[in-house]
Amino acid sequence: MRSIGVCFPILSVVLILRVWRGLNWESRGAWWGIVLLYYAAIMAREGGNAVQLMAFTRRMGIALLPLGLTVFAYGSGVVLLLGGWRVWRKSLFPLTLLLLVNPVPTAFQQLDLPLQFFCARIAQSFASLIGVHPDVNQLHLMFAPAFGMFIAPGCNGIRGAVTMGYLALILGYLYRFSIRNRILSVLGAVALGYVFNLVRLCFLVLFYRVALNLPWLQPHGTGADYLIGGILFLVAATLFSAVLRWWKKAPEAEIGGEKHASWPGSHGNGLKWKGAVVAFLAAMSCVSSLVTFSNLPKDDSTANGSLPDGLFPQQMGKYRLLRSWLEQDWLNQLAYQWTAYSTGEPGHEVDVALWLGRGVHYPIACHISRGDRPTWNSVIVLPSAEGASAMFSLSFYEGPHAAALEATTVCDAGGCNEHVLLPSQVNVAFASMGIGSLLTRPDSRPLPMLIRQQSQDSMEPPDNARRRMLAELKDFISQLNTHAFVRFAESRDR
Repeated sequence: MRSIGVCFPILSVVLILRVWRGLNWESRGAWWGIVLLYYAAIMAREGGNAVQLMAFTRRMGIALLPLGLTVFAYGSGVVLLLGGWRVWRKSLFPLTLLLLVNPVPTAFQQLDLPLQFFCARIAQSFASLIGVHPDVNQLHLMFAPAFGMFIAPGCNGIRGAVTMGYLALILGYLYRFSIRNRILSVLGAVALGYVFNLVRLCFLVLFYRVALNLPWLQPHGTGADYLIGGILFLVAATLFSAVLRWWKKAPEAEIGGEKHASWPGSHGNGLKWKGAVVAFLAAMSCVSSLVTFSNLPKDDSTANGSLPDGLFPQQMGKYRLLRSWLEQDWLNQLAYQWTAYSTGEPGHEVDVALWLGRGVHYPIACHISRGDRPTWNSVIVLPSAEGASAMFSLSFYEGPHAAALEATTVCDAGGCNEHVLLPSQVNVAFASMGIGSLLTRPDSRPLPMLIRQQSQDSMEPPDNARRRMLAELKDFISQLNTHAFVRFAESRDR
């Protein structure tokens, strides 16, 4: 679905320029745009993860500061700085499109599986109607022992329905429909998109029926799916656009309203100065990006999990190194470097992980996105080896068969600090690198660190397990050389 969201910034710029032209390029800019631009710059730090604010339930978490809000703030800042409040108000709909760079919130993932099964039943029913009786195993429809189709999440109809809905929303804006007509057109477009997805599945079943008699067609099932889906979506979009065009009663008007004569002082040095500010900010962003790209080759040493000698010694006090392993993300890129230490006693193993991926990573955000809320949370400064100290966020998680205590921090040139706020009265969590790191540019790339201890004793009371693991975790951190992690963070040029 993100492939649709890529189009929204381009479309937003085109529509904003259309509105601005209708206002005769009015330029009564407001310096408040600088505030929004600075907010966007802060939120875009470290891959957009410098600050995390999430609301959550028992089953899922929702980001309250999504990427779309950052892009919206950036676009609004530019429009305010160059055009002013009136241009911003007239451009509110195009700017709102920037909120949709992730078109479907993750909450809609709850609908994936039910819709997949519904589509599988429709495809099976149509196959029976045309005289084919495939073997059905969950979401697999097998027309032959080695020839069948799988109803994947991309086949559940959400993609086409959402795309048609956004098309109706944009056309309703361009045709200046009333609110009522816009709602009706969006609902009709969503229904049409979903119906055409079911039609696509029926045509695909027809293809598989033909391919049973023409074996040379069988390897081309994926291509046939794309071809059928593309043609049907084009037909649906064209048909729907024609219907809206016919439905439109009033002649097309200028989106920005009647052309207005420029106000006194609407052109001149004000626009030049504000344009110069935007150009300067854009140039600084480009320089920062070029510096980041130029430093990419320097990261090859950690791309395969190799770390500096002495970062994880064989022995730290009574804790001995047991093993190390790597963890990859969903793009098969290196995410975590794990190391396990133990005192030799059963159940006294401590796992340490370094996040070597891009940006900052907050483990608590991963837990909350899965619906796991810590039953206890605290932010505390703990002493470490060589007289140092570090600020850790401690979280205790209870499970049906195990419990875990996690200590997380983020190391950079300024030390190891992490700030997590998790009020017990509300289902909201806030995590950040700290005000100092947010408002200034650190001299090094941040190095998130996770220290975890687990208990497999389901009979141990949770409070007793938490107190025991907390004491052992404090003892382990007192042997940990956080100076070495700070130096390693400093060596990772930005």
